[in-house]
Amino acid sequence: MARTYNQDCVLAHALDILGERWTLLILRNLFLGPQRFGDLQADLPGIGANLLSKRLKELEEAGLVTNASSSSEARGRYKLTDTGEALRPTIRTLMKWSIMYFFERPESSPARECIYTDNLQPDSVALAIEIFAAYCPEPNANYVARVIIDDFPYTIYNMNGELVCRRGADAPAVATLESDVATIMQAFRMELTLEEAKERMQLNGDAQALGHLLTCIVHSEHHKNEAAPAMAASF
Repeated sequence: MARTYNQDCVLAHALDILGERWTLLILRNLFLGPQRFGDLQADLPGIGANLLSKRLKELEEAGLVTNASSSSEARGRYKLTDTGEALRPTIRTLMKWSIMYFFERPESSPARECIYTDNLQPDSVALAIEIFAAYCPEPNANYVARVIIDDFPYTIYNMNGELVCRRGADAPAVATLESDVATIMQAFRMELTLEEAKERMQLNGDAQALGHLLTCIVHSEHHKNEAAPAMAASF
């Protein structure tokens, strides 16, 4: 990296790699799956092509991102390496902290308002499912499911108590939950009961998988378990 904190501290060394502007947002986008350069730039309004190229080159040099140029099908698509993927829990925790921090701030702010808006990109909502699934681990239910948000498909992998969401519909799924951004956001905020949310969704397939997905999304009074206080604290 061109700039360094020059400190003998593991956090400083990590920030030498991750602390530049846009870096964490690039990684966030790639958590949902590979993206082409143009798609990344479109999803990150405000970043110029030269700066995006620079950040991607830095992440490649650090071993966090690779350019999948060896396959004709995936040519020109950037994806996370295993080392980059290992940052998922850290960034997910930072996003959860941000929700709680800005919600508890007394003043109005764009960050606080985004908690209450129903006008988010489907990718943001898909990542939010991961955040809230951490409150509802289900290690005994391993499944692959499809979530369709405003016609954008995502594949949910719930394996050994860890739920991960990927962009697209490339894997066979045992269940499908189709909804829209507004319904899912209102369910996150406990503005809908379970039955109200289900009436606005299309649900098909394995009952156990759907039950777990609904638990991760709908945090109304229906879910009176140990996760509920944490959810209420967030919203």
